[in-house]
Amino acid sequence: MRTLAIAVFVVTTLAAPLSVAQTAAAPPAKATVKAIQPGLFEVAGGRTMEAIAGGVRKITAKPGTGVRAITVESQWGVSYFGWPKGVKPVAFTIEANKDGTSATINAPGFKDADKADYRSAIEAVVPFAISRTQESRTWMTGAKQ
Repeated sequence: MRTLAIAVFVVTTLAAPLSVAQTAAAPPAKATVKAIQPGLFEVAGGRTMEAIAGGVRKITAKPGTGVRAITVESQWGVSYFGWPKGVKPVAFTIEANKDGTSATINAPGFKDADKADYRSAIEAVVPFAISRTQESRTWMTGAKQ
């Protein structure tokens, strides 16, 4: 019985961060994404609206290895973090309009040859940004998970 209680505790503790990231509301039905560079929408369109639906107002990612290489802004504050291990740092910005019905993604150095690098960076950064935003929301509002 004690082993079962410990197992349930471990599973719920490990699953909690995942459930927070998945509770984001869906974007508005007529939401749009504008990609500044041709081909960028294919790489980041879906993740861009996922970030906005998760409460993220802006993600700014810069090449580099510093702790402040990635900045995430939301109504609950600003978070900074470095690049995940194994992900090539690339510059991009995802920014929502004020009402969250549209967003723009910009990657000044984007080229078709670099699609895989941008895709892997965005795939790694956006879920983490959503998770950090939801943690900030919980912290600032005192909401229970």
